[in-house]
Amino acid sequence: MEQKRCISSLTLAELTAELKALGQPGFRAKQIFHWVHQKLVTEFSAMTDQPKTLLAKLEETFYIAAPQIERRQEAKDGTVKYLLRMADGNCIETVVMRYHYGNTVCVSTQVGCRMGCRFCASTQAGRVRNLEAGEICSYTRLFYTSPSPRD
Repeated sequence: MEQKRCISSLTLAELTAELKALGQPGFRAKQIFHWVHQKLVTEFSAMTDQPKTLLAKLEETFYIAAPQIERRQEAKDGTVKYLLRMADGNCIETVVMRYHYGNTVCVSTQVGCRMGCRFCASTQAGRVRNLEAGEICSYTRLFYTSPSPRD
């Protein structure tokens, strides 16, 4: 069986082509793209304007990038480190640093790292794989959809 692909990483043109290959009209791509990138759904079943047969096919073929917060650690200075579990079970770390002039988010683009920083758990197993664009967007929006994500 083929491995599921990240629907969140597809451009609108790519999604349109995928849906046309499934025999669906092109307008469905805009609707699904809207659900994934604007309404930020994490389950295909939440797409209430889509046919159930299409949702079942999407579920078979794709996944929506929606990392889960496994652990949250906050330092006295307001810095927060998150351990996030991706859909394939791999974990990444990200850090939110709060300053008087604004916030900075350390954005991981890979599972694992070759840098060897002692303070970071991401470096312990070495580099595993690159993140998909949709995976990066999905976890960075955790910090824009709520003031302070909690576990």
